[in-house]
Amino acid sequence: MVPAFTPQNIRALGPLIVVGCIYQALGLVLALIIREFFWVPHRFRSGLIFAGIWSNWGDWKAIAIILSVAATAPFKAGDGDLGVAYISIFILLFNVTLFPLGGHLLIANDFKGSDKTPEQVKEELKRRQNSWFSWCAKLLRLIFLQKRTSLVGRQTDVEGSHKGENETESRLSHDKIAKEEQGSVHCSAEEEVTTRIVDRPQHVRHTISCGALSNTGDQASVLTGDDTPVDYIPSPGYITATTPDEVSTTPTAAIVATKDKEFNEQLSLKESQTTTTATTNDASSPPSTLTSRFLGSLRALVSPITIAMFVAFPIALIQPLKSLFLELEESSSSSPRIPNAPDGKPPLYFILDTTSFLGGASIPLGLICLGAAFASLKIPSRGGSGAGNENTRNQSLPVGAIASMAVAKLVVSPVLGILIVNGFVKIGFIDEDDKVLRFVAMFFSGMPTSTSQVLLTQVYSGTGEAEHLSAFLIPQYALMFVSTTALTAYSLHTIF
Repeated sequence: MVPAFTPQNIRALGPLIVVGCIYQALGLVLALIIREFFWVPHRFRSGLIFAGIWSNWGDWKAIAIILSVAATAPFKAGDGDLGVAYISIFILLFNVTLFPLGGHLLIANDFKGSDKTPEQVKEELKRRQNSWFSWCAKLLRLIFLQKRTSLVGRQTDVEGSHKGENETESRLSHDKIAKEEQGSVHCSAEEEVTTRIVDRPQHVRHTISCGALSNTGDQASVLTGDDTPVDYIPSPGYITATTPDEVSTTPTAAIVATKDKEFNEQLSLKESQTTTTATTNDASSPPSTLTSRFLGSLRALVSPITIAMFVAFPIALIQPLKSLFLELEESSSSSPRIPNAPDGKPPLYFILDTTSFLGGASIPLGLICLGAAFASLKIPSRGGSGAGNENTRNQSLPVGAIASMAVAKLVVSPVLGILIVNGFVKIGFIDEDDKVLRFVAMFFSGMPTSTSQVLLTQVYSGTGEAEHLSAFLIPQYALMFVSTTALTAYSLHTIF
């Protein structure tokens, strides 16, 4: 990164991050579609999402191919180092989304709760598919009804326009007749109502006046509409007013009042105890979940890869600082030239030389880790102990999901990646003259699933195994040799 990045090409950082995020979002969508249409083992339901999002961006194969292709024509001298610098942005995005943002928890989620048999998972998948199909059928039916209603409405409007002219005169005449009939009916209705009120019994017209309750006598009285006092005898269970100063209650009301008082006392006692317990717990409780997650994300950022990248960026962009590690051209630096060490190199060149020497071991170490990961996998085979075991293995193998994931990662994603990069070039978001950037962005759209998933699955499984993962990884890496060759050839043909 230090030799490759300059203040002139650092603007490529933004397009690389955007393209990387788009590739991860695209993998998420493809994985969700595959999981909705093909059955996946219960212990791999979130692992499939992980396999779709995180591709093998930091693998030795990508670095080796970029170095070998960018170091020869039609690329220019020094484009190999620039390609590795661009790869480091993808690696940084990979590590940030995997650990600080909690992507590794997807694999941990697979091993929570009880396991389910393949038949149960298939039954749940069938129910989800039926709900999807019914929802789509309802949507299509609704669209068809709306179109049909609009067509019928148009025909009705046309017919109504022809009939409107003929009905105008008849409406006017009907309105006049209706008004006359309405006047006569109104008069007859008033007479009928008056007659009914007069003939009505007197006690029916009596109404109780609001606020007419009196407690001045031995019994309460209610004044009617005719101001005639009527004795009011309260029913049992209600309060009876004997005098203005005394109110006696029945036994039922007394019992209810006593129980309500006891309940309120118990409720207030519980509230005071709860408040005291909460105060004690708050004093001795650990930090909140949000704070712990934030601190965990910060700790996840403190890794050798991210530290090296964060240190390399300021060294690469600050020219006086960069001149301590590399010999810069006089035209590229306006600051005073720093004298070299006794060996004729910049003072801190030995640090860069040592790290470059150690970095050369990344490809052999990557091969060793990849071989160890594949060696620990259990490859599905016909080597069961009997015919029944063999049939069970073949039936429980998610062939549809395996083939779909391989096609999505190595065929669909590269096609969409090339279209996305070319679209960004046309709108000017990616510099057309930056051939290395375009090649790296296209090439990284066709990477298989990351082998880091093997190690994470072995950690979270609790048994050190990753039984379902091998069936998804092996086909992808077997097809990678063909797909990567085709992707590299087409990318170079498109760029040059």
